[in-house]
Amino acid sequence: MRLQGKVAVVTGAGNGMGRATALLFAREGAAVVIGDVDMAGGASAVAEIEAAGGRGVFQRCDVSKEADVAALIDTAEQRYGKLDTIFNNAGIEQPVTPSTDVTEELFDRVIGINLKGTFFGCKHAIPALLRNGGGTIVNNSSVSAFANVGGNISYAASKGAVMSLTRVLAIEYAKRNIRVNAINPGVIDTDMNRRNAVLSNDPAATEERWRAITPMGRMGTGDEIAQTVLYLASDQSSFVTGVGLLIDGGRVAT
Repeated sequence: MRLQGKVAVVTGAGNGMGRATALLFAREGAAVVIGDVDMAGGASAVAEIEAAGGRGVFQRCDVSKEADVAALIDTAEQRYGKLDTIFNNAGIEQPVTPSTDVTEELFDRVIGINLKGTFFGCKHAIPALLRNGGGTIVNNSSVSAFANVGGNISYAASKGAVMSLTRVLAIEYAKRNIRVNAINPGVIDTDMNRRNAVLSNDPAATEERWRAITPMGRMGTGDEIAQTVLYLASDQSSFVTGVGLLIDGGRVAT
């Protein structure tokens, strides 16, 4: 029960890494406020939490809209009285595209969700955390902030910027009892990556290529991501701030 009595916000928790993290947070004792544009996924995540005896609430949230994110933080404080941690997880992929073919609309959409959404989450969580005497922020960056294969310029740019944002805030709030860290997942078995595999027109070959660039020879799981987020959100990492923790099966080490 590493989050016993804590209140957490998780964005993009209707499926994938966000859902796995929200469920784990609840099992570890936290009340969880789930934000997502996926109404069915968000509602079913809360139902699963409650069925296991945990506490949770879902609220529709488009993280590219500041008012939605601010309302999500308000819900945490109004319903549960405080905020202890936020996992800024919501994000989207960019279809593999030559960089000069990326449209302004696509670039703006990826940046708007992946980077602005994370900024809005931090901006509105920090005052709530300060009202509670401090807390933790975990941002979802990517292995793409460190290693790339090309064809995903807007995604890589957004995730590299999330790392820079994380470091800025870690320094700015270190003496005010707020720790800010990021995770940097490699290839994880999620709906988003399955979509990417299908879009490649050769899913089997794409998944084999992902395994080939990962020294451990497999994709990671949502639960493996969730355990790492839990570490960064809990007191286990009490002297850790400003880091981007790689969860990539050794890819960046090659």
